[in-house]
Amino acid sequence: MALETVQINGERRPPGHPWVDLSSLVELPESVSNGQSLRLIDSQGHSLGCGVFDRKDPCAVWRRYSRAEEAPLDEAYLSTALVEAFERRSDESCQRLVSSDADYLPGLIVELFEDVVRISLETAAVRAHGDFIAEFVREFVGASEVVVDKGAGPYTLSGQGLKGRWIEVDGLLYRIDLLNTEKPGFYLDQREQHPLFGSLCEGRAVLDLFPHSGAFALQAARAGAERATAVDFDDNYVKAIGANARRNDLQIATATADAFEFLHAADPGAFDAIVLDPPSAYFESPDRVRALHRLAFAGLPPGGLVATYCRNPASAGFETLVGRAAAETGREVRIFARTSQPFDFPILLNFPESQILQGVILQVE
Repeated sequence: MALETVQINGERRPPGHPWVDLSSLVELPESVSNGQSLRLIDSQGHSLGCGVFDRKDPCAVWRRYSRAEEAPLDEAYLSTALVEAFERRSDESCQRLVSSDADYLPGLIVELFEDVVRISLETAAVRAHGDFIAEFVREFVGASEVVVDKGAGPYTLSGQGLKGRWIEVDGLLYRIDLLNTEKPGFYLDQREQHPLFGSLCEGRAVLDLFPHSGAFALQAARAGAERATAVDFDDNYVKAIGANARRNDLQIATATADAFEFLHAADPGAFDAIVLDPPSAYFESPDRVRALHRLAFAGLPPGGLVATYCRNPASAGFETLVGRAAAETGREVRIFARTSQPFDFPILLNFPESQILQGVILQVE
């Protein structure tokens, strides 16, 4: 059965971009349902590929998954696309196996934590095939358990309970509880950055803000930091970081506090290496981000380090924003390294939204 065809008008995103907004579609039939596969053509009738449709996201109502003219998102397509995504990965025991549109599976996230897989089904198209996807992934990966989240909270494929467990990443142990969203998990996109930053921290006093699982502070302590402090506003996270530190036999000071308030109250020179890894929502206020960086720069001694990260793909000009903060404090800042996400979080050239993480490590003069 041929796919239903819709047309795009002259207004569209940059060439090659896989998303189309609702206002760009011409005479969309009311019969088209969320999750349906649609073939898109331009005003000249040329095919632009096949994508999934979902009115719930008017900014990306159509998301391309294939440039073929006839490629329904069915079990045959899913099987092929999943295998191709898995084959692009390495043999790491903890990594992302499928990264949504960047692996031509819009709305599907699959992450491996040793013998457990977590699957997030974020669009109607993949939710409609959720059971097939979960069974296929479990069999292909050989997972002992699969945790599935369709947006209403995680559950196990087996229907059984799943206790928290310890996983090893880059020589350190972290406790994760994939069924308890109030407990910190582990940011797989940052796993290369944790040991990189830690390797720069020997003999330093390190402050890890927005620490989640505390991985930056733990890697710094492991690398010989004079002292390491992790600060989070959520007491559940603070307790989890303390447990991670004890399990790894490392000394980490912890505090439950707002990052901005903690920096504001800290004595100048109390820390000479600071990590800023705020959640994506933080970047909805550029003024707040700039103020946070001003405090960090102002409190560092010469030679101090700031490792700062942005998790908001829509936040263009991240380095410019940080640079303004440095200028407003009268500090000269040298770029030590620009960082990004690892290979299992692929970035497509014509799809800037696939870059979910960018960062920069800076040295204050």
